[in-house]
Order: sequence, then structure tokens, then C-alpha cells
Amino acid sequence: MNKLYEQAQFGTLPNDFRDWALCDANGWTVAHEAARFGHLPPDFDQWELVDDYKGRTVAHVAARWGCLPLDFSHWDLSDRTGRTVAQEAALWR
Repeated sequence: MNKLYEQAQFGTLPNDFRDWALCDANGWTVAHEAARFGHLPPDFDQWELVDDYKGRTVAHVAARWGCLPLDFSHWDLSDRTGRTVAQEAALWR
């Protein structure tokens, strides 16, 4: 699994990678890791994946690090505390 997280960080996952929901003990998915570093593919559509630790969606992580695509439309997704992606994006802009 560590190899996948490393590939997610550096944007070197295979072009046909689809196992975005694979996660570590805290529910941190490969998608969360890729979102943190801005390496999600343009056709990514699993924004609602949630980590077990803090209940953050992939979209929240991407918003935090300024990596949401221009056509993103899931602004109302909320984390465990009720914070929406729109609020997360506004907080970090």
C-alpha cells in the first residue's frame, strides 16, 4: 500500500488506476493522498470518499490544498463536523 501512496503523491499512478478507495488504518484513501498533492485525474468522480479519522471527503482535501478542478460541482458535500466543501475552500483561500 505504501507504494500506492507514494505514486499518488508524485502523480505516477497508472493511467488506468481505479482503486481510489483503497485505504490505510485511518481510512485515508489513495484518492485523499492524490488530492492532497493535486494528482487526481481529470475524470475523477469519487469526491464523496470519506476518511475514518476526521470524516473528510476527498473533495475537502482537494479544497484545502487548492486542487479542485474548475468544473467541480459538489460544493455541498460535508465532513463529519458539517463543514461543506464550499466552506473548506473559502477557509483556505
